[in-house]
Amino acid sequence: MKVLKFNGVWDVSPVEVPSLQCIDPDDVLVSVEVCGLCGTDVGIITGDYPVAVPGTTLGHESTGKVLEVGTAVTRFKVGDRVVINPTYSCNECRMCQTGNPNHCERKHGTEAGVSYNGTFADQYLAKESALLHLDDHVSFEEGALTEPLSCTITGVDKLNITHTNIRACVIGAGPMGMLYLWCLHLRGVKAFLVEKNEHRQQFAKGILPENRRIYDDFVTAMREEYGSDDERLDLCVDTSGYLSEVVFDRLAPGGKLLNVALKDYTARLDVLKIADKSLSVIGSIDSLNQSFERAYAIIRDGKIPAAKLVSHIFSFDDYLQAFAMVGCDIAAKKQQLIGEPNCKVLLRIPSNQQEPIS
Repeated sequence: MKVLKFNGVWDVSPVEVPSLQCIDPDDVLVSVEVCGLCGTDVGIITGDYPVAVPGTTLGHESTGKVLEVGTAVTRFKVGDRVVINPTYSCNECRMCQTGNPNHCERKHGTEAGVSYNGTFADQYLAKESALLHLDDHVSFEEGALTEPLSCTITGVDKLNITHTNIRACVIGAGPMGMLYLWCLHLRGVKAFLVEKNEHRQQFAKGILPENRRIYDDFVTAMREEYGSDDERLDLCVDTSGYLSEVVFDRLAPGGKLLNVALKDYTARLDVLKIADKSLSVIGSIDSLNQSFERAYAIIRDGKIPAAKLVSHIFSFDDYLQAFAMVGCDIAAKKQQLIGEPNCKVLLRIPSNQQEPIS
């Protein structure tokens, strides 16, 4: 079978490896249909997020069909359509026992696409507990957004939103920014969006929640939304990682800044202000507190425009073009500005290849 291997920074290649088979009684072998390109994948390739083990197959946002089941598997049968949860937890270590299974101490060697072979591959070996049934009316493409949406729900949960009449914004109109905007909308919070890239702006304008606006500059947005340069913000989700200092200085008392960007970047924040203004600076990653199941339910029930968030689908063999679409030029070994409207980009895996669409 063909897989996309991470060999080192800027060194990614498709290779042929032996097909997989169930080993443990609770194993389920899945034929992968589609897999989404994630900012984590880009960070691994560029070296901004140096966590992946060389030789690991990349990819973790995926759906597929069951090929084989272990002897103890009761919830799935061959042919079932499934969504794959790539976040492992042992439920025994200190992190799991203290409510942080997304930081399981046994994560190394078990994290799909990072330290365990992921889903940019024909096949993926999962545990029965890591799969959900994909309803017939939900496409494989829509289902592939379950994992990033589950990470979004984890972050929104951490914000502990108790009032809906707050001032809020989301920085970045990539897939995570759009998912955060929609998740806040579902919680009753009216947030504005900031995105400086004109192509991301162009795509986002067609799928904003009702009466939401997008701007190319945070300071301008604050002035337009609230009337002056002296107004303050209650909540901000920064998916870029680069505006933390600017946003921090505009937080109202009790304000919250959530950073979800996996960037090699350092910000200077005033400790006195954190205490004196009761500010919260929060980080979030992965699925937590059944957020994966909740994310799938949101997609299944049509509460977000999942299909519209998928802008491009490429065949596996066109992975270079797919990554270049999101600003990761593997061939040239450099990052570049996004040059055309896009949001979530998917790869259709080899045994299911079709022509790319956009």
